Amino acid sequence: MLLLGDLMGPQAAAWYSQLLADGGYGRLPRERAAFLIRESDGTLTLQPWDGGGFRHASFRGRVPERTLAVLHTHPRGEERPSQHDRDEARRLRMPVIVITPGAVVAAMPDGSDLTLERRRPAG
Repeated sequence: MLLLGDLMGPQAAAWYSQLLADGGYGRLPRERAAFLIRESDGTLTLQPWDGGGFRHASFRGRVPERTLAVLHTHPRGEERPSQHDRDEARRLRMPVIVITPGAVVAAMPDGSDLTLERRRPAG
């Protein structure tokens, strides 16, 4: 069961920051993506996807057990989830979270968007 505290807590925030750094802080036209997983002991871990594509990331295979959300970066200026992100959240029945220098926003399975974090963009 998804608890919003998991997505808004310090462990998740640290993973958001790491993925954003891996994606070049939104300055590069590529996305980085990962699964956010709640381990059996309650800690949150990140399972990054291999590589990252020009303006999109893709994954083929099974979603790992205990996955809470799909995380991915967007380039600067694209802080909101795309229609594809919203469609995937509905299909997967889990949040698809967009991470940018300015915000962390989740496309929720019910079709709504939820701002998890407002950030102050650097430089």
